[in-house]
Amino acid sequence: MTPPSHPGRVWPPLSASLVVVLVLATIGSFAVTFGLMTSCTTTFSCTATSCSPCATTNAWLTAGWIGQGALLLVGVALAVLAVRRARLRGVRAGATLLGPLAIALFVVTTALAARSS
Repeated sequence: MTPPSHPGRVWPPLSASLVVVLVLATIGSFAVTFGLMTSCTTTFSCTATSCSPCATTNAWLTAGWIGQGALLLVGVALAVLAVRRARLRGVRAGATLLGPLAIALFVVTTALAARSS
């Protein structure tokens, strides 16, 4: 078995995690925001900022998007460390956690946004 400090063992989980975060931060966030905010503004006949339910929904969706952006920055930092072959065990551990964290953040903020309207 190849030890976790081997550079080739870092890239598969890091690449997969970066793809998950990137998709959730872009396509996923856009789709959820479009769906929830369209529903909210139609139901309450207001804009995202003019009434409480839609403003709260928008705030949760924005928080989720910002969180995904932060996770994407963490992923880029892990990629830089991997390229430099620095702290490969930590990079692999971080890469393994990054994808599930992005999914959990997406689910939680989407659920909170949906419940707020």
